[in-house]
Amino acid sequence: MSHGAAPFAFNDRAEAKLTRIGRRGIAVARIDDVLREPHSVAALGFAQPYAADRGNLYPGLRAAMPESFSSALCSWLTPILQRNGMLADGHVIQRDSSYFSVVTTPSSDLLPIQRIPHYDSTDPNLAAIVIYLCDRRFSGTSFYRHRRTGYEEITEANRENYQIALDHDMRLHGPPPREYMNGDNRLFEVIFSNELEFNSAIVYPGRILHAGNIEKHFEAPQDESGWRLTITALLQMG
Repeated sequence: MSHGAAPFAFNDRAEAKLTRIGRRGIAVARIDDVLREPHSVAALGFAQPYAADRGNLYPGLRAAMPESFSSALCSWLTPILQRNGMLADGHVIQRDSSYFSVVTTPSSDLLPIQRIPHYDSTDPNLAAIVIYLCDRRFSGTSFYRHRRTGYEEITEANRENYQIALDHDMRLHGPPPREYMNGDNRLFEVIFSNELEFNSAIVYPGRILHAGNIEKHFEAPQDESGWRLTITALLQMG
């Protein structure tokens, strides 16, 4: 059985492996064999009319997923996260914002904020999923702790203090080098790294500090063979 119509048919036999990471035991979930027809979905992703999203700091191009994908994703993922405890009793994924995404920005063009781990929101009811539609030549996603504060998640309670501490780091050490965040540095340390497998996914809270494991000195891909193709989605739960 599967949720959704082809090509957006999800594998109902997929199970999430829950891992608790960092000092706070933050729950993240890895799911393998996500899509029933992943190569068809990847082919669709390669055929999209991509554009830069000027209202977003994503370092590349995105194309919005159709509603048929969103409805299938939410109905498939809700029971999986209910079973493993990432969704509280009685809660569901109410809506999502989903995109095919391709990293294209060379490291030399990154803004300072794009060179450090980021968080998506301080909302405790917002989660994110990345579905990998590329092979193991590329890398997965890592989660980080800010060394000065020890913060692993940015919440409404600590957001202001985090920004003050980060500003102090920048004054003391200068802006981060023009490279993608990939591994430990003087400001951040890795608390967990998820390895990439084609047709796997990682689900995590939107307020955790994270970054894709992009090659530090990345050059823009010349053609589709160099694309780190993913589907990225923000999930509103409640």
